[in-house]
Amino acid sequence: MKYFLIQFLENNLTTFIESLSRFAGEGIGMGGRAVVCVLLLLVSFLVPFVSFAAELRTVTVLSYPDRPAKLPLWLARDAGLFKKYGLNVEIKTPDSGEAIAEGARKNAADIYIATANWMVSAVGDGADLVFFANTGYSVLKLLAQPSITRPEQLRGKRVGTGEPGGSQDRITRETLRRLGLDADKDVTLVPFGSRSIQRLNALVQGEIDATTSNEDNIFDLERRGEINKVRMLADNDSLKLFIGAGVDFAVSKSFLAGSRAAVKGFVQALSEAIALARRDRAAADDIYKRYLKVSDPALLEFMYRTYVQHAIPERPYPKVDNVALGIEEFKAKPGLKGKSAESLTDMSLVRDLEQGGFFTELYRSRPAHGERAE
Repeated sequence: MKYFLIQFLENNLTTFIESLSRFAGEGIGMGGRAVVCVLLLLVSFLVPFVSFAAELRTVTVLSYPDRPAKLPLWLARDAGLFKKYGLNVEIKTPDSGEAIAEGARKNAADIYIATANWMVSAVGDGADLVFFANTGYSVLKLLAQPSITRPEQLRGKRVGTGEPGGSQDRITRETLRRLGLDADKDVTLVPFGSRSIQRLNALVQGEIDATTSNEDNIFDLERRGEINKVRMLADNDSLKLFIGAGVDFAVSKSFLAGSRAAVKGFVQALSEAIALARRDRAAADDIYKRYLKVSDPALLEFMYRTYVQHAIPERPYPKVDNVALGIEEFKAKPGLKGKSAESLTDMSLVRDLEQGGFFTELYRSRPAHGERAE
């Protein structure tokens, strides 16, 4: 109803106000005057809204796939935070990472959101992209048979991995390297494709001795009552490894140069959504219910703890390691010749906000409901 009223006012605002003015001056009674006053007050409130809506800058986004660390994107849109910063964000969801890469090659959107390697692939084919933000990653754990208690005991063992040369394979290799193991000499890598649930099931069934898996699959393992069949040897924090299944944001350099204020507003909205989710559990739960179709209270609690309170950062700086992994995967492409992860990453948007005190103000202690700030 409000939408149609606004449309009516946009099309007939001048005539409407003139009619109300004439009506107010025709000797009407007190009741009529009160009605006129209310109508004029309504117009005065809606005129700024109409003007504001007309001035929103449309930003087109390609995003794939839906995953928990994309909560800030969805919440920023649903809570009106993009509009707060003058943006009308249109989110399009292609059906594959390759479609994201193809879209970037054809300049089909303003901003692209996916794991970094897909956008890096597009850069290798000539797309002029730069990474400017990240809102998290898939939580990683290295799991092993219960009898294996230390990483060095993996020597000579079978370690499940992804397709040779793919992102998951590189993550597995980097995990082993950080534990002091050579993936080609110290263990036998067993490819299982790209889905970690396949490798985790193989571990439980004794087909392999260790593998990496994400937090979601481990939660399923707990619910199945089989968590005692594996042992955790390492995780993101202990490895200082935050790559894989990331929610990375890239933008064309030309769009950033010509519309820096819009991209900055986009980052501000994301950051404010992160702060909102951290202080309002219900808002975060609602997003997961709507976008990921999660209804299990235990899973909602798990996702809030795992992602909102941990994996999703307060300051959404782009992650250079994610970009570096993509460059390593697609280094044969001509467009990546001479390119470094640093040259494809722009820290300045988040850094400018941090230096300007944006995050300090965003996380300033707020009074409890019903109390006054001093």
